[in-house]
Amino acid sequence: MTVLYVAAPGRLIPNGWPEDGRPIDPLSQFHRRMVKDGDLIVKPESSKKKDDADGK
Repeated sequence: MTVLYVAAPGRLIPNGWPEDGRPIDPLSQFHRRMVKDGDLIVKPESSKKKDDADGK
């Protein structure tokens, strides 16, 4: 299963980031650094289940 990342609460991502999350590019130093710095976090399971229930 693909790991989805969302912006951490209170963090702004340059060029934006989808609210429903998206996977990072593991080859991108920029994406890896945003995860390391805490700008991006793994999408919580409760949010994933809610999206699935809504048909998204």
